[in-house]
Amino acid sequence: MKGKHTEEALKIKQLEETISLKEKEIKDIKFSVSDILLQIRNINESNDYSDPSVKRRKISELCTDTRYELLIDEIEIGYKKQNAKIIELPNTRKSNK
Repeated sequence: MKGKHTEEALKIKQLEETISLKEKEIKDIKFSVSDILLQIRNINESNDYSDPSVKRRKISELCTDTRYELLIDEIEIGYKKQNAKIIELPNTRKSNK
């Protein structure tokens, strides 16, 4: 039988792993957004487009695509969490009745 401290240590370790994964996810998102912002800046600074509406359209498309990618990721994560299987352990306590 596990002791209370062992269970707490295991729970702490699981929480630390979860935090580490979330920190990595945040870091990845920051780098992704940073890349998108650089692309937007490059489009804005570019002299390749004679018509300003072309720049606006390209920037708009890039922003829209990025937004949808982020939303799709969030929807997939939510769907996985919603459909995660919960395993119920049998109750071992004997009834006095």
